[in-house]
Amino acid sequence: MSTDSRAKGIPMSVPLPDTSAWQPRMPTTGMSISEGFLVRCCSAEAAICQRSEVERLSSIDAFDSGLATEDIVRESLQSFLPTRYQVTSGSVVDSLGRTAGDVDVAIFNAHWFPAIHAPATHSTRRKLLPFEGIYAVGEVKQTLTIKSLDEAMEKLVKCHRLARVRSSRNRLTENRDFDACPHGLSNPLYSFVLGVAAIDDFNVLIERFIDINRSLKRLEVVRALCLLNRGTVVWATKGEYGPRPALFMSDDLSTSIFPAYAKADAVGSSLYALLENLLLHLYHSVLAPEDVISHYGQNMRSIKVPTSPSIDLKADNSRDS
Repeated sequence: MSTDSRAKGIPMSVPLPDTSAWQPRMPTTGMSISEGFLVRCCSAEAAICQRSEVERLSSIDAFDSGLATEDIVRESLQSFLPTRYQVTSGSVVDSLGRTAGDVDVAIFNAHWFPAIHAPATHSTRRKLLPFEGIYAVGEVKQTLTIKSLDEAMEKLVKCHRLARVRSSRNRLTENRDFDACPHGLSNPLYSFVLGVAAIDDFNVLIERFIDINRSLKRLEVVRALCLLNRGTVVWATKGEYGPRPALFMSDDLSTSIFPAYAKADAVGSSLYALLENLLLHLYHSVLAPEDVISHYGQNMRSIKVPTSPSIDLKADNSRDS
């Protein structure tokens, strides 16, 4: 219908649709996004346990089923994380040349940070990863015991004690700092212990996990203990409306924190509780890639420059390009 005919009051031949009826529909399965994520976690947790048990039963003599279990866990974690995060293994090193040794899980930013020593092949485990590019590290134990927990905690605490420059609390992205804030940071290391099964009582292991962390400095604290099908322990702090997850980034660096235990039979999945806490950390974490090459490379003071200014290129005062 033309504008002129509408102005003359001529009615439309076809009535307008009822736009109030244009509403989004609920999924036909009746499952919400959060429920779908939980179902995925439950399925992945069951698959890890089953595949790990198959590897354990099939291992003989010198064949170590623990390495296969680590591969299974890394593959599962990668399927839950955004593609910008690379789940790998390798040795974490700092610019002082120190290392905490080989870690089972390293969540690494391969977009901004090169490996210090590239692997010989795609499947080679041996890689040297700069500490500045690490979001999180984890130790995987096929069977969790007091001894294996202590070994995992030792490895992770050594990672926390490597040297890296703090990324400011107000950092926007990996390559831009808006306003440096000296009272917080955006790149604390996340660390976790994941056990597939346990011989020792899990409550005893939880108490030991807490007691070891009580002896550490705040930024050395291991962030999570997860035992599949049993539960996950993370850290929390008091918020305005009740307990909230501790981020180890700002005010919770100088306030009390306490353990928060999510039982598998209460939340539905130990892996879900771990991933919820890990993804929260990754959402808030921003690393600092500047000067990585100079920190890990050769000493640039060995470069020679001319002593006479006669060889300098003089400034061009012209505004024309």
